[in-house]
Amino acid sequence: MSLTYTKGLFLLQGISMESVSDLSYNNKTNGYPTSFEFLSSRARLVNGKSVLKASALVAAWDDCTDCSESVVSNGSSGVLSPSTEAEIPDAEFADAGSHMFDLSPSTTNPNQLLLKVHVMEALISGIFSTVSSLKKAYASLQSAHVPLDAERLQLADKAVVTELKRLAALKQSYKERLLLVGSSMAKNNLLDSQEGNDNKQEQPLMSYEAVINSFYSEIQSKNALIDSLQNKLSQVTLKKNKLEKQAKRLEQKVTRESYVDHPVEDSLPSSHLLESAVLGASEASRTFAKLLISLMRIARWDLDAAANSIEPGISYSRMSHKKFVFESYIYQRMLNEFENGSKLSILPQSKEHCFEQFRELRGMNPHTALLSAGGNSFSKYCLGRFLDLVHPKMEESFFGNLDQRNEVMNGLHPQTQFYQNFLKLAKAMWLLHLIAFSFEPHARIFQVKRNTEFSPLYMESLVRIPKSDFGNADVEVPRVGFTVMPGFRVGNTVIKCQVYVLPASSGKP
Repeated sequence: MSLTYTKGLFLLQGISMESVSDLSYNNKTNGYPTSFEFLSSRARLVNGKSVLKASALVAAWDDCTDCSESVVSNGSSGVLSPSTEAEIPDAEFADAGSHMFDLSPSTTNPNQLLLKVHVMEALISGIFSTVSSLKKAYASLQSAHVPLDAERLQLADKAVVTELKRLAALKQSYKERLLLVGSSMAKNNLLDSQEGNDNKQEQPLMSYEAVINSFYSEIQSKNALIDSLQNKLSQVTLKKNKLEKQAKRLEQKVTRESYVDHPVEDSLPSSHLLESAVLGASEASRTFAKLLISLMRIARWDLDAAANSIEPGISYSRMSHKKFVFESYIYQRMLNEFENGSKLSILPQSKEHCFEQFRELRGMNPHTALLSAGGNSFSKYCLGRFLDLVHPKMEESFFGNLDQRNEVMNGLHPQTQFYQNFLKLAKAMWLLHLIAFSFEPHARIFQVKRNTEFSPLYMESLVRIPKSDFGNADVEVPRVGFTVMPGFRVGNTVIKCQVYVLPASSGKP
């Protein structure tokens, strides 16, 4: 009498081992119900304790001399009698192609049966320990993805592979031990002794590994928390810098408006007045640049091509940063030949006259300034700069004609809204000219070339530069793409120029 026993399907914490085939029992003596009741009772009393139902039932079945069984298997499925299915709902059997062994009549020996049970218990214990370690390793692997850390990801991946190899080793060890169990009682006794020793040696080792894995997982979680807090800190720092810039801009705007509404009678030019004029020019150029960009979009201009024609080959970290190149274009046209008193040579000849006109015009609106005593020089400046700034093709694409240009060329100031906005820009730039030439020696203008290393001493970046980029030998020094607003120097006072800093990857020449 022989019975082929295939491995059971154990559901261990939601992890299944293999799909199974069934066993078919043929009762040749027609005494199946009585025999099965006897088997069920034996299954509950093996060696005075409860064991796995599947193993106990197989052992009890072999003890029944009145029954004979045969296995029917087609390699993938079989038929199990309904009574048996009802009695052992938790036991399933593996595919016939899987590892298997024969339970000889000697299986009725309780010692041999217990030996087989020990093999199964050792397997289950090993699986629980390994699966626990695998779960921790997989959790570490997941935590290494967000945020992404290549080094932690590699370590976690190795840990997962190690645990999977350990599962494969358990499977191979289980097969080998089953073969030893089926050979003889002597080998079974030896295996039982070795199994006990192995369990005693492996269990502390697995416990240590579990503790180490637990510590490692905790370290990984702490590192993930640190990375998350660092990201939050950088975001908060960025918001703080933006708010500081907005507050500074509002403060300067309020100061400038107070000078316009309630001009202070300054008897001499000062660096404070120069800073106020520079700020006014900056605000006016930013406003007029927005107007130009909106008109370009309405006229369906290619803004990328337009920006590239002004500063070719610039790599922008954001699309919105292209507005800076149009501000740069405005400064280039409105402050051309600045140190020579503008190419039109229309500035007053003495610094006293320059400062007098500055005090007279700064509280006026542009239209009134054109009609004032010093309006003649301002009028010439406006007419000349309009022709420099607004190209004929630009005006025609915006308005469909060249009417404004024709009026300007005839010495007239158009009454269009576009030209009125231009006058606001021109007045701010003209005041900057006047106050700069009110000093002795007059204020000097400066700008920096492309690919110049960024220096916070005399440059102000219009885009955020990480503080870690400064003083770090491993990080490339930020470089200037182009100057947006030039800087000014008078005496010991330096008004920083505003520059667009290139992204780190495109900073090299």
